[in-house]
Amino acid sequence: MKTKNILVYYLLILSPLAALILTTENGLINTTLFLIGLQIYIFLYHPYVSGLRLLALKKLERKDFWRMFIPFWDTIHFKTLFLDF
Repeated sequence: MKTKNILVYYLLILSPLAALILTTENGLINTTLFLIGLQIYIFLYHPYVSGLRLLALKKLERKDFWRMFIPFWDTIHFKTLFLDF
């Protein structure tokens, strides 16, 4: 994955949320499945993709990748993750 480009990063981050919302609104999944999907997104998917972006930008070392899964640890890299073009 080339997460160095911020547009690709935003696409990777926002597309699963959009899919969850659309499938729930169209009645394809129920509230329980939506909440399970949201938890998977919050605790696994988003930290993984954010970690890949920080690795690609050389702002994070490979040995510290696991720290991305600690809640709110990525806030110290907020500007790099969401605002750097």
